[in-house]
Amino acid sequence: MKTIKKISIILFLVIIVAGIVYKLYAVKQKQNNEITMVNKTKSAIPITTASVQYEEVNQDFSYSGTFEPNCEVTISSESQGKVISFYFNEGDFVSEGKTIAILDNELLGYQLETAEAAYLKAQNDLKRFENLCTGESVSEQQMEEIKLACKNAKTNYFTIKKQFENTKIKAAVSGIISKRYVEKGSLLAPGSPVADIIDIRKMKFKARFTATDLTSVSLGQKVNLSTTLYPDIYYSGTIKVKGVKPDNSKRYLVEIEVINKSEKPLIAGIEGSVFIEKSAQKSLVIPRNCIVGSIIKPMVYVVSGNKVKLCPVTISSIINNKAIVTNGLTEGEIVVLSGQINLEDNANVVVQNSLNF
Repeated sequence: MKTIKKISIILFLVIIVAGIVYKLYAVKQKQNNEITMVNKTKSAIPITTASVQYEEVNQDFSYSGTFEPNCEVTISSESQGKVISFYFNEGDFVSEGKTIAILDNELLGYQLETAEAAYLKAQNDLKRFENLCTGESVSEQQMEEIKLACKNAKTNYFTIKKQFENTKIKAAVSGIISKRYVEKGSLLAPGSPVADIIDIRKMKFKARFTATDLTSVSLGQKVNLSTTLYPDIYYSGTIKVKGVKPDNSKRYLVEIEVINKSEKPLIAGIEGSVFIEKSAQKSLVIPRNCIVGSIIKPMVYVVSGNKVKLCPVTISSIINNKAIVTNGLTEGEIVVLSGQINLEDNANVVVQNSLNF
């Protein structure tokens, strides 16, 4: 009786253990199935793609900049004295060489007359001594002294003449008087500012180009410009300066000469844009959305079979959401267009649809 009872207990325990083992196996099998499904899902990330291809791309570009006067100078006094006349006011146009102000020059006028008379006398004395010298009536020393006296008289005359001329302050360039610093009766010293003159018959347009775009323009090239002041008017310009040293933003100065229009005159300080036209070129392109990372260090996922490989590329520019590729890809290769967020190098993928653009 005891033996039967023991066997029953052992059999009961065996059944319980077997049930636990079966339960654990079922749980383990379920976990393995779930892991397998997850791995299958991970190994087949859905993506869309585009093919790398050549295309005629219009590479015209434009830059913003500022219009400045062709010439802007400050006229300063070269002499000392009191202003007795001023012939132009702010806003007046003055031609180059025109007198804009006169300083008190009465005393210098008297000195100039005396110096001129002394110079003429010295010239006459020199001629007389030269005539006497032929008859050996004048010594060599006397001849040298009279030549030196003539040179001194000449220097004194032209020095005073120059000082007298400097009392007439003249415009160094043609333009409009934008600012007047003096009034009648003002006392000036050498170097004192008299007036600012700007020439806006021609304007300078200054913009900053990238190194790549700088190589696309040349000196003397004709370009079109516009401004927000007259949105419907275009101005013709000629590239006059190409910078050789970049600023802190790694951009280069380009200066364009623009002929101003009398009916729609440009004003110094206004902003505008220059348009550079380039002939369409056949280039290798991909959609902008294919690029992973920044434009500075761009990369793309290239599809090979059911896997993708992350590859670096070189992009020259982006035009109308198309990236122009100069290195790293060849025509006909397939690149990932969407779905990159879930990808990593050598990931398995499934292509949902392939797009040409």
